Amino acid sequence: ARPVRPLLWGGGLPYDAGAAEFEPSAAVLRNELFDQISSQEKSQGVLCVFGMPQEEAPSETTDSRVVVLDGVEDPNNLGVILRTMEAFGSRTLVVTKGTVDVYNEKVVRCSMGAVVRQRVQVHEVLPSELMTLLPKYRLFATDLSVDRPAVPSWRLGEYLSGRDAFVFGNEARGVSEEVLALAHERLRIPMAPGIDSLNVGVSVGVVLHEALGAAVQAARTRKAKEKKK
Repeated sequence: ARPVRPLLWGGGLPYDAGAAEFEPSAAVLRNELFDQISSQEKSQGVLCVFGMPQEEAPSETTDSRVVVLDGVEDPNNLGVILRTMEAFGSRTLVVTKGTVDVYNEKVVRCSMGAVVRQRVQVHEVLPSELMTLLPKYRLFATDLSVDRPAVPSWRLGEYLSGRDAFVFGNEARGVSEEVLALAHERLRIPMAPGIDSLNVGVSVGVVLHEALGAAVQAARTRKAKEKKK
């Protein structure tokens, strides 16, 4: 076999920073160097380098379905949530201070490319700034307390406004009281007796699936009414 230099890169490191304007290229690393760079004990042998997205100052968003994460700490959960948002057409993620960094290596890996594709725009705010970013949104906060009235997820479609934000809280503590106080509605996912919580990534999937289904059904109903006119 022909020997390979320790590092081969399309245009050389100075010419390829992984940003979108550069043509993709490949590098071949010696095993020892690769192992030093990779954080995985049993890697698949492939690493991706990409430029850090340019973050914009938070401004009023117009997405119909926004996800808000209030203090979610597990990077695996955030990666799954980004994938889930892509799947159900939610394009805006708002995270409060204390939520894990979107560019944490585990988040990037678990997002399966969602971080790189940038179909989901991420904004970080203080809880007190939440309604400044989402002034015309109906805010639904997931709440596990059985002592407070809440909308069951299967009835979510009856409450949607067309500009809705869904808040999911910390894995152990749930949504903070400060953010709960801002919510227009409490939201609960019905579960079997004896089960009191769901993984936050699963919860996001359930709620976004219900919201998207309701939006699709509403669009079909409007279309059918227009045909009858």
